[in-house]
Amino acid sequence: MNIHYLSKSKMLSGLQCPKRLYLEVHHPELIEESADLQRRFTIGHLVGEMAQKLVPDGILIEYDGGLSQALKETRHILESSPDTPIFEATFSHGGVLVRTDIFYKGDNGYRLVEVKNSTSVKDYHIPDCAVQAWVIESLGYPLERVELAHIDNTFVYKGDGDYQGLFHHEDVTNNILPLKEKVPGLAKNFQSMLSGDLPDIDVGDHCNDPFECPFVNHCYPEPHEYPVSILPRGGKVVDELLDEGIEDIRDIPEGRLTNLKHEKVRRVTVNGKPEIDPEISTYLKDLSYPRYYLDFEALMTPIPIWPGTRPYQTHLPYQWSCHIEEQLGELRHEEYLDVTEENPMRPLAEKLMSILGDKGPIFVYSSFENTVLNRLGEFFPDLLSKLNKIKNRLVDLLPLAREYYYHPEMKGSWSIKSVLPTVAPKLNYSDLEEVQKGMGAQMAYLEAINPETSESRREELIERLLEYCKMDTLAMVKLVGYFQKKM
Repeated sequence: MNIHYLSKSKMLSGLQCPKRLYLEVHHPELIEESADLQRRFTIGHLVGEMAQKLVPDGILIEYDGGLSQALKETRHILESSPDTPIFEATFSHGGVLVRTDIFYKGDNGYRLVEVKNSTSVKDYHIPDCAVQAWVIESLGYPLERVELAHIDNTFVYKGDGDYQGLFHHEDVTNNILPLKEKVPGLAKNFQSMLSGDLPDIDVGDHCNDPFECPFVNHCYPEPHEYPVSILPRGGKVVDELLDEGIEDIRDIPEGRLTNLKHEKVRRVTVNGKPEIDPEISTYLKDLSYPRYYLDFEALMTPIPIWPGTRPYQTHLPYQWSCHIEEQLGELRHEEYLDVTEENPMRPLAEKLMSILGDKGPIFVYSSFENTVLNRLGEFFPDLLSKLNKIKNRLVDLLPLAREYYYHPEMKGSWSIKSVLPTVAPKLNYSDLEEVQKGMGAQMAYLEAINPETSESRREELIERLLEYCKMDTLAMVKLVGYFQKKM
């Protein structure tokens, strides 16, 4: 039987689904990692680096020399400098390989610290720690304590570069005991499974628990162009349809659906033609000029970067775009983006207020902009009155689109990126490469303000960030123009 090294991550994959583990080992070419998954890995890496910075005099075990070198360096430090904290200490036992986030000697043994970017201990963290603990103790390194260091979201950054207190360390030594005893049996079973044929496991809830599996599309390729799963908030209805053998929206019998939104999706999909209620045109035509089309980009990061902000605090704006229509067809554009690493919120708000004036509807797409304005009011109470007046002028296009418009190619979604191609197909977000979604824009912004980013790369990111935000407001211009013509 061929022995495959089982890394900690592969052990966790096996616990989620043995089929996932098998495919990771034997068919890694089938992996499809979503952009959100890649960004989650990036955020995890940044959080891990910060945790290491808070431990003085630690030594990082590099992996450039491969597994054998990392194992050798770990043993050497433990023997020659036992009191030195180690980052990425590498251990192997029973065919299982682990690399620890932080490992150091305590008073009565060793301490293992696993770093997570969550704000609390999750159930799926326990196997992670248990696998590491079993390997380490099996090699003769007694653990006096196993900790999980997670983000403390009550931490307020003072802006002085001091992040002491960012992490809360929770003792999980006792929590991992039941599973730690099962690790050798699990490892043996996984090794046996990997030497056989692909496990026959159907798709199910486990495909997204605790995280989305990168093999979902391989295990369950979408067989239909319009699957019943696109019914918005379908839930129980979708399950019932599948139980009845109905997999395609176009096969749902007329009268079967009682939800009006579901019925609209079915009807439009069957007819193959969009539906738009002229009432939306009447409403929009009655709105005055000048008209403003506003979009914010905002930050939410586990490591706060501006004074007075907390980990994962939402709706902290760093950018806006505004298209201004003085009269019908008379369009100009304003924007704001600061990548100096300073807190941009005050100047961002002040410039926005000067641009928006005191009259005219302000089009947005979702309640996001309203919430951002609320956040600005919390930070700058002296601006609250003016910000509230701006809020009173907001016209949210999302509920209007949901109520009055649907196109077959939206496939159950009213997001602006689903609606836009049906009214303005020439506007294309894909040209923006990695800055195509809000989370991608956040990562691009963090890279742009990083002092270590090269000037050429920073200019490239700035261009894409500006173009992305501008695209969102231009999209709203196109939507309003399209809806107004449909009388």
